[in-house]
Amino acid sequence: MRTSRAISLPPGFSRLVPALLLVSAMGVFTPAAWGQDTIKVASIYAHSGVAAESNVYSIRGVRDAVREINARGGVLGRTVELVELDNKSSPIGSKVAALQAVKQGVTAIIGADWSSHTLAVARVAQDHQTPMITNISTHDQITATGNYIFRVCYTDAQQGRAVASFAREVLRARTAVMLVDLTSDYAMGLSGEFRKRFERLGGKVLLRLDYTMKTLDASSLASRTRRADPDVVFIPGYEESAVIIRQLAASRVRAIPLGGDGWGSESFFKKGGSDIVEAYYSAHWSEELKGQRTRDFVKKYKGSTAAGLDVQALAYDAVFLLADAVKRAGTSDRAKVRDALADTVGFQGVTGTISFDAQGDPRKEVVIMKIRRGVPSYTRSILPP
Repeated sequence: MRTSRAISLPPGFSRLVPALLLVSAMGVFTPAAWGQDTIKVASIYAHSGVAAESNVYSIRGVRDAVREINARGGVLGRTVELVELDNKSSPIGSKVAALQAVKQGVTAIIGADWSSHTLAVARVAQDHQTPMITNISTHDQITATGNYIFRVCYTDAQQGRAVASFAREVLRARTAVMLVDLTSDYAMGLSGEFRKRFERLGGKVLLRLDYTMKTLDASSLASRTRRADPDVVFIPGYEESAVIIRQLAASRVRAIPLGGDGWGSESFFKKGGSDIVEAYYSAHWSEELKGQRTRDFVKKYKGSTAAGLDVQALAYDAVFLLADAVKRAGTSDRAKVRDALADTVGFQGVTGTISFDAQGDPRKEVVIMKIRRGVPSYTRSILPP
């Protein structure tokens, strides 16, 4: 058992304690930080509110990367100082957090998680010419905000096309039904891209059945899907998709369910369970992928479950990608770091090799996961057309 004893503190030290404790708790404070400029990096995610539970994986990934970078000596001989800001699970909270980050003079921003939050951060980052990298926001309009905005994940359009290609070219599906949350930009975007690609490849979408979270009637959706008798049913939702899939199974719908990266949460698999006999969804990464970086990451950071580990790995990659850009720029100057990010080619991350296009989006493969009796496993990777 540790004991404590009274010590004499220098004047003004008490004002530093909260800040030092916060940095120490995040694992980013090292003795090298004393008397030396740091490189400030903001992490903007939800620490409170409805998004906090899902954002925890992004927060962990950023902390993991910063801790590792500092343990290796930092960047350009300087310690990375992580400034964590709570966006309070809202776009307006995200805007406020981004303005705070800019005011504190950060070199760059990592975040956010939900696309609506990230769009709000991106607008501030672009206006103040501060480089920003989101790890998991897939909305197509995010990087269209401006030339200071980047992401390490694929876009909604890319995954919609990849799943459609998989359905036609691998599953040999000829017909499809789409079940779409009418209030979700995510679902609407994926379903539109899926349809265009599926039909371009010779498939036919028989129906698009709309629902909302407030009026979800899984039984009705299953009945109408069964009457249409498609080869596949595309459900680009989140955890509610598992409820729908269970109802499809109970209604003896023979179509194979397909989904997007919204299926990758722990809550999805809890709600679906073994009733998900066979299904496929797009993911950003799998622990089953080959490569030393993947093996090292899984060994260090996999806990009792793999749920959320892909999001954590993407956040980890975002920080290391930023560190790489700072090294190549030779400075923490925002404009020069932005230029170095834009010039990124062949960065070897945990989640794959990253090279940016002119929009700030990565050219990388989409992972397709197979669910068998409620258990996900890697099946293949597809480069989106």
